[in-house]
Amino acid sequence: MAEDAEPADDSALRTGTCFCGAVRVEARGEPMVVSICHCVNCRKLSGAPFSAQALFDGAKVSVHRASPSAEKGAVDDRRPEVTGFESSARVERFRCSTCASPVYATLAKGKTCVVPLAILDAHPDLPRLRPSHHMYYASRVLDAADDLPKFVASSGRNARRWTSEADDAPREEV
Repeated sequence: MAEDAEPADDSALRTGTCFCGAVRVEARGEPMVVSICHCVNCRKLSGAPFSAQALFDGAKVSVHRASPSAEKGAVDDRRPEVTGFESSARVERFRCSTCASPVYATLAKGKTCVVPLAILDAHPDLPRLRPSHHMYYASRVLDAADDLPKFVASSGRNARRWTSEADDAPREEV
């Protein structure tokens, strides 16, 4: 994730801000994947039964302090006011220091940047960012009545698909 750096020149630009507008996120290009996560960390940190997010190459995401200028989309050269913490072994999450909104997370020491769909501004192609799967579905607190693939835990290399029989197994946490 490139803080205050000029993102790569890709065609699609998606922007978003925290609740108070102090921090601005810009993501260029298409995400690697869009997913819905039901893990206990995402649930507790979002205050919702699951979170939906887009994963981008870290070099294609930049985070800025929003400019007090009246010009829409203006950014400030100073570093954004964010607070980061490690929520699990490979995940560092960042929130606005003022309003505490989740702004982004990084995986694998910043190689991948996770942007919550909820902070993205309205944009004509925003509906195209449809999730492709559910992760940590065995940890869910709310059933999802859709046809997306559901994974017991992560959707990575050793992923195991969730089945109704898997629902009888103990719930896995991250």
